[in-house]
Amino acid sequence: MTINLERFKQLALEDFEFKRETRYLNGIIKCDFPAGNVALHFEDGKLVKVEEAGYDDDKCTIVIRGTGEQWEALLQKKPQPFYQCLQSSNIKHGLHLSNNNETFAYLPALNRMTTLMRNARLEGAAA
Repeated sequence: MTINLERFKQLALEDFEFKRETRYLNGIIKCDFPAGNVALHFEDGKLVKVEEAGYDDDKCTIVIRGTGEQWEALLQKKPQPFYQCLQSSNIKHGLHLSNNNETFAYLPALNRMTTLMRNARLEGAAA
């Protein structure tokens, strides 16, 4: 895994924007990396657990899935065009993003999550 999950969780718990944008979320956001999955658990709008775990997609509220190259481009400190956010990465580059009401309701939170993941990325690590 290329993201320091403890650092990510710390950043997420301290980040006003992320907490505001997830304030009503219940369920699991699954980020499916080629090397494994990360699951973010929310209860009543609060992030309660971040873990490396492989949940079936149907148990998750939102699923984000990409190739190593897609994640690598998305998690760059200064991403190239159309990798700055999940929606453009989905449309222009084929990154999988769940197509449900929750995904679009929480898109600002998902994009903030991506920024926090960039900041928690291990130095020199590939996705």
